[in-house]
Amino acid sequence: MELVTMKELMKEAILGGYAVPAFNVCNLETIQGVLEQAQEMGAPVILQAHWLEAYYSSPKAVAAMAKEIADNKKVRFAIHLDHGAAYEDTVRCMQGGFTSVMYDGSSLPLDDNISNLKKVVEMAAAVGVTVEGEIGTIGQTDELGNKLDNAYLTDPRDAKRLVDETGIDCLAVAVGNAHGFYLEDPKLDFTRLQEITELVKIPLVLHGGSGIPCDQIQKAIMMGIAKINFSTILRNAFIRSINDFMTANPDELGLMDILKVGKEAMKLQVKEVIEMCMCSGMY
Repeated sequence: MELVTMKELMKEAILGGYAVPAFNVCNLETIQGVLEQAQEMGAPVILQAHWLEAYYSSPKAVAAMAKEIADNKKVRFAIHLDHGAAYEDTVRCMQGGFTSVMYDGSSLPLDDNISNLKKVVEMAAAVGVTVEGEIGTIGQTDELGNKLDNAYLTDPRDAKRLVDETGIDCLAVAVGNAHGFYLEDPKLDFTRLQEITELVKIPLVLHGGSGIPCDQIQKAIMMGIAKINFSTILRNAFIRSINDFMTANPDELGLMDILKVGKEAMKLQVKEVIEMCMCSGMY
Protein backbone atom coordinates (compact mmCIF):
# COMPACT_ATOMS: atom_id res chain seq x y z
CA MET A 1 0.00 0.00 0.00
CA GLU A 2 1.17 3.51 -0.81
CA LEU A 3 -1.07 6.26 0.55
CA VAL A 4 0.29 9.49 -0.91
CA THR A 5 -0.80 13.06 -1.57
CA MET A 6 -2.90 13.90 -4.59
CA LYS A 7 -0.23 16.42 -5.60
CA GLU A 8 2.27 13.60 -5.97
CA LEU A 9 -0.11 11.53 -8.11
CA MET A 10 -0.90 14.47 -10.39
CA LYS A 11 2.76 15.31 -10.89
CA GLU A 12 3.36 11.75 -12.06
CA ALA A 13 0.29 11.92 -14.31
CA ILE A 14 1.49 15.04 -16.10
CA LEU A 15 4.91 13.49 -16.69
CA GLY A 16 3.31 10.24 -17.87
CA GLY A 17 0.67 11.75 -20.17
CA TYR A 18 -2.34 10.34 -18.33
CA ALA A 19 -4.92 11.48 -15.75
CA VAL A 20 -5.61 10.07 -12.30
CA PRO A 21 -9.27 9.06 -11.94
CA ALA A 22 -11.00 10.17 -8.76
CA PHE A 23 -13.89 7.96 -7.65
CA ASN A 24 -16.51 8.99 -5.12
CA VAL A 25 -16.90 6.44 -2.32
CA CYS A 26 -19.03 6.37 0.81
CA ASN A 27 -18.95 2.86 2.28
CA LEU A 28 -16.98 -0.38 2.54
CA GLU A 29 -18.06 -1.87 -0.79
CA THR A 30 -17.38 1.23 -2.89
CA ILE A 31 -13.90 1.56 -1.38
CA GLN A 32 -13.24 -2.16 -1.94
CA GLY A 33 -14.40 -1.95 -5.56
CA VAL A 34 -12.10 0.91 -6.50
CA LEU A 35 -9.02 -0.45 -4.75
CA GLU A 36 -9.49 -4.02 -5.99
CA GLN A 37 -9.78 -2.84 -9.59
CA ALA A 38 -6.86 -0.42 -9.21
CA GLN A 39 -4.62 -3.23 -7.97
CA GLU A 40 -5.71 -5.53 -10.77
CA MET A 41 -4.85 -2.91 -13.40
CA GLY A 42 -1.79 -1.36 -11.74
CA ALA A 43 -3.40 2.06 -11.78
CA PRO A 44 -3.14 5.07 -9.45
CA VAL A 45 -6.50 6.18 -8.08
CA ILE A 46 -8.04 8.79 -5.83
CA LEU A 47 -10.71 7.79 -3.33
CA GLN A 48 -12.82 10.84 -2.69
CA ALA A 49 -15.86 11.65 -0.60
CA HIS A 50 -18.20 14.61 -0.87
CA TRP A 51 -18.39 16.25 2.55
CA LEU A 52 -21.83 14.69 3.10
CA GLU A 53 -20.43 11.28 2.14
CA ALA A 54 -17.53 11.79 4.52
CA TYR A 55 -19.88 12.75 7.33
CA TYR A 56 -22.15 9.76 6.66
CA SER A 57 -19.76 7.79 8.87
CA SER A 58 -16.96 10.24 9.67
CA PRO A 59 -13.79 11.35 7.88
CA LYS A 60 -11.77 9.20 10.29
CA ALA A 61 -13.91 6.16 9.47
CA VAL A 62 -13.57 6.70 5.71
CA ALA A 63 -9.78 7.04 5.95
CA ALA A 64 -9.48 4.08 8.32
CA MET A 65 -11.54 1.83 6.03
CA ALA A 66 -9.51 2.88 2.99
CA LYS A 67 -6.17 2.24 4.70
CA GLU A 68 -7.28 -1.10 6.14
CA ILE A 69 -8.63 -2.33 2.80
CA ALA A 70 -5.49 -1.18 0.98
CA ASP A 71 -3.13 -2.64 3.59
CA ASN A 72 -2.56 -5.94 1.78
CA LYS A 73 -2.79 -4.54 -1.75
CA LYS A 74 -0.24 -3.20 -4.19
CA VAL A 75 -1.98 0.07 -4.87
CA ARG A 76 -0.98 3.73 -4.93
CA PHE A 77 -3.76 6.12 -3.94
CA ALA A 78 -4.85 9.33 -2.24
CA ILE A 79 -7.86 10.08 -0.02
CA HIS A 80 -9.59 13.33 -0.96
CA LEU A 81 -12.41 15.55 0.28
CA ASP A 82 -14.63 16.46 -2.69
CA HIS A 83 -16.54 19.78 -2.64
CA GLY A 84 -15.87 20.80 0.93
CA ALA A 85 -18.46 23.47 1.66
CA ALA A 86 -16.67 25.23 4.50
CA TYR A 87 -13.23 25.70 5.99
CA GLU A 88 -14.30 23.49 8.90
CA ASP A 89 -15.01 20.60 6.50
CA THR A 90 -11.45 20.71 5.19
CA VAL A 91 -9.96 20.84 8.69
CA ARG A 92 -12.06 17.91 9.90
CA CYS A 93 -10.96 15.79 6.92
CA MET A 94 -7.30 16.73 7.38
CA GLN A 95 -7.58 15.66 11.01
CA GLY A 96 -9.32 12.46 9.89
CA GLY A 97 -6.44 11.32 7.69
CA PHE A 98 -7.33 12.62 4.22
CA THR A 99 -4.27 13.40 2.11
CA SER A 100 -5.98 16.12 0.09
CA VAL A 101 -8.98 18.42 0.39
CA MET A 102 -11.10 20.56 -1.89
CA TYR A 103 -12.68 23.80 -0.77
CA ASP A 104 -15.45 24.76 -3.17
CA GLY A 105 -16.03 28.51 -3.06
CA SER A 106 -17.05 28.72 -6.71
CA SER A 107 -20.52 30.06 -5.92
CA LEU A 108 -19.06 32.96 -3.91
CA PRO A 109 -17.66 36.26 -5.19
CA LEU A 110 -14.08 35.77 -6.36
CA ASP A 111 -12.60 37.77 -3.47
CA ASP A 112 -14.39 35.57 -0.93
CA ASN A 113 -13.33 32.38 -2.71
CA ILE A 114 -9.72 33.55 -2.62
CA SER A 115 -9.88 34.64 1.02
CA ASN A 116 -11.31 31.32 2.19
CA LEU A 117 -8.91 29.25 0.09
CA LYS A 118 -5.95 31.08 1.58
CA LYS A 119 -6.94 29.85 5.04
CA VAL A 120 -7.32 26.28 3.78
CA VAL A 121 -3.92 26.39 2.06
CA GLU A 122 -2.25 27.73 5.20
CA MET A 123 -3.63 24.91 7.32
CA ALA A 124 -2.93 22.23 4.69
CA ALA A 125 0.67 23.36 4.23
CA ALA A 126 1.32 22.76 7.91
CA VAL A 127 0.33 19.09 7.63
CA GLY A 128 1.42 18.28 4.06
CA VAL A 129 -2.05 18.01 2.52
CA THR A 130 -2.90 18.84 -1.11
CA VAL A 131 -5.50 21.57 -1.78
CA GLU A 132 -7.89 21.76 -4.72
CA GLY A 133 -9.84 24.92 -5.51
CA GLU A 134 -12.60 25.61 -8.00
CA ILE A 135 -13.54 28.56 -10.16
CA GLY A 136 -16.54 28.39 -12.42
CA THR A 137 -19.48 26.17 -11.58
CA ILE A 138 -19.63 22.61 -12.86
CA GLY A 139 -22.85 22.68 -14.90
CA GLN A 140 -26.23 23.92 -13.69
CA THR A 141 -26.39 21.77 -10.55
CA ASP A 142 -24.09 20.69 -7.78
CA GLU A 143 -22.97 17.08 -7.39
CA LEU A 144 -26.11 16.15 -5.45
CA GLY A 145 -28.44 17.62 -8.09
CA ASN A 146 -29.29 20.92 -6.39
CA LYS A 147 -29.82 23.76 -8.85
CA LEU A 148 -27.17 26.49 -8.90
CA ASP A 149 -28.42 30.05 -9.09
CA ASN A 150 -25.30 31.58 -10.62
CA ALA A 151 -23.77 28.99 -12.95
CA TYR A 152 -20.86 30.25 -15.04
CA LEU A 153 -17.85 28.97 -16.98
CA THR A 154 -14.30 29.59 -15.80
CA ASP A 155 -12.81 32.94 -16.77
CA PRO A 156 -9.12 32.28 -17.53
CA ARG A 157 -8.00 35.59 -16.00
CA ASP A 158 -9.91 34.93 -12.80
CA ALA A 159 -8.43 31.46 -12.70
CA LYS A 160 -4.92 32.90 -12.85
CA ARG A 161 -5.68 35.39 -10.10
CA LEU A 162 -7.11 32.71 -7.81
CA VAL A 163 -4.12 30.42 -8.33
CA ASP A 164 -1.56 33.21 -7.92
CA GLU A 165 -3.13 34.61 -4.75
CA THR A 166 -3.93 31.37 -2.93
CA GLY A 167 -1.10 28.94 -3.71
CA ILE A 168 -3.45 25.99 -4.28
CA ASP A 169 -2.04 22.79 -5.75
CA CYS A 170 -4.68 22.12 -8.42
CA LEU A 171 -7.71 23.84 -9.90
CA ALA A 172 -11.11 22.48 -10.95
CA VAL A 173 -12.39 24.29 -14.02
CA ALA A 174 -15.77 24.63 -15.71
CA VAL A 175 -15.40 24.20 -19.48
CA GLY A 176 -18.73 22.61 -20.40
CA ASN A 177 -18.52 19.70 -17.96
CA ALA A 178 -21.38 18.99 -15.55
CA HIS A 179 -22.36 16.86 -12.59
CA GLY A 180 -24.79 13.99 -13.08
CA PHE A 181 -25.87 12.48 -16.39
CA TYR A 182 -25.72 14.85 -19.34
CA LEU A 183 -29.08 15.79 -20.83
CA GLU A 184 -27.41 16.59 -24.15
CA ASP A 185 -24.17 15.40 -25.74
CA PRO A 186 -21.38 17.10 -23.76
CA LYS A 187 -19.07 19.38 -25.69
CA LEU A 188 -16.07 20.61 -23.80
CA ASP A 189 -14.87 24.13 -24.59
CA PHE A 190 -11.31 23.34 -25.60
CA THR A 191 -10.61 26.92 -26.62
CA ARG A 192 -11.39 28.05 -23.09
CA LEU A 193 -9.35 25.17 -21.66
CA GLN A 194 -6.37 26.18 -23.78
CA GLU A 195 -6.64 29.78 -22.58
CA ILE A 196 -6.67 28.56 -18.98
CA THR A 197 -3.63 26.31 -19.45
CA GLU A 198 -1.69 29.22 -20.97
CA LEU A 199 -2.22 31.27 -17.81
CA VAL A 200 -2.39 28.64 -15.05
CA LYS A 201 0.66 26.49 -14.43
CA ILE A 202 -0.69 23.97 -11.94
CA PRO A 203 -2.54 20.69 -12.63
CA LEU A 204 -6.15 21.11 -13.72
CA VAL A 205 -9.13 19.03 -12.63
CA LEU A 206 -12.20 18.02 -14.63
CA HIS A 207 -15.32 17.28 -12.62
CA GLY A 208 -18.37 15.55 -14.12
CA GLY A 209 -16.47 12.85 -15.99
CA SER A 210 -19.50 10.53 -16.19
CA GLY A 211 -20.76 10.60 -19.75
CA ILE A 212 -18.05 12.67 -21.42
CA PRO A 213 -16.95 10.80 -24.59
CA CYS A 214 -13.56 9.10 -24.47
CA ASP A 215 -12.10 11.23 -27.27
CA GLN A 216 -12.93 14.44 -25.38
CA ILE A 217 -11.59 13.04 -22.10
CA GLN A 218 -8.29 12.08 -23.69
CA LYS A 219 -7.96 15.39 -25.56
CA ALA A 220 -8.48 17.21 -22.25
CA ILE A 221 -5.76 15.07 -20.67
CA MET A 222 -3.34 16.00 -23.44
CA MET A 223 -4.13 19.67 -22.73
CA GLY A 224 -3.30 19.52 -19.02
CA ILE A 225 -6.14 17.83 -17.15
CA ALA A 226 -4.44 15.65 -14.53
CA LYS A 227 -7.42 14.50 -12.41
CA ILE A 228 -10.92 13.54 -13.55
CA ASN A 229 -13.86 12.93 -11.21
CA PHE A 230 -16.36 10.09 -11.60
CA SER A 231 -19.34 9.51 -9.34
CA THR A 232 -22.67 9.18 -11.17
CA ILE A 233 -21.73 6.17 -13.31
CA LEU A 234 -20.50 4.28 -10.25
CA ARG A 235 -23.61 4.93 -8.19
CA ASN A 236 -25.85 4.11 -11.13
CA ALA A 237 -24.13 0.77 -11.78
CA PHE A 238 -24.16 -0.11 -8.07
CA ILE A 239 -27.85 0.69 -7.54
CA ARG A 240 -29.20 -0.70 -10.83
CA SER A 241 -27.43 -4.02 -10.43
CA ILE A 242 -28.75 -4.48 -6.90
CA ASN A 243 -32.25 -3.55 -8.05
CA ASP A 244 -32.08 -6.17 -10.82
CA PHE A 245 -30.71 -8.78 -8.42
CA MET A 246 -33.44 -8.18 -5.86
CA THR A 247 -36.13 -8.30 -8.54
CA ALA A 248 -34.84 -11.73 -9.54
CA ASN A 249 -34.22 -12.83 -5.93
CA PRO A 250 -36.88 -11.11 -3.79
CA ASP A 251 -36.33 -13.39 -0.79
CA GLU A 252 -32.55 -12.89 -0.60
CA LEU A 253 -31.47 -11.76 2.86
CA GLY A 254 -27.71 -12.16 2.55
CA LEU A 255 -26.72 -8.52 2.86
CA MET A 256 -23.07 -9.15 2.01
CA ASP A 257 -24.08 -11.06 -1.13
CA ILE A 258 -26.48 -8.29 -2.17
CA LEU A 259 -23.88 -5.55 -1.72
CA LYS A 260 -21.25 -7.62 -3.52
CA VAL A 261 -23.46 -7.57 -6.63
CA GLY A 262 -23.32 -3.78 -6.55
CA LYS A 263 -19.58 -3.77 -5.97
CA GLU A 264 -18.86 -6.05 -8.93
CA ALA A 265 -21.02 -3.96 -11.25
CA MET A 266 -19.27 -0.81 -10.08
CA LYS A 267 -15.85 -2.38 -10.72
CA LEU A 268 -16.68 -2.75 -14.41
CA GLN A 269 -17.20 1.02 -14.58
CA VAL A 270 -13.95 1.63 -12.70
CA LYS A 271 -12.16 -0.54 -15.26
CA GLU A 272 -13.55 1.47 -18.18
CA VAL A 273 -12.60 4.74 -16.52
CA ILE A 274 -9.02 3.64 -15.81
CA GLU A 275 -8.64 2.62 -19.44
CA MET A 276 -10.09 5.95 -20.62
CA CYS A 277 -7.72 7.90 -18.37
CA MET A 278 -4.80 5.94 -19.83
CA CYS A 279 -3.33 5.13 -16.40
CA SER A 280 -3.38 1.34 -16.47
CA GLY A 281 -0.10 -0.54 -15.93
CA MET A 282 1.73 2.24 -14.11
CA TYR A 283 2.82 -0.04 -11.22
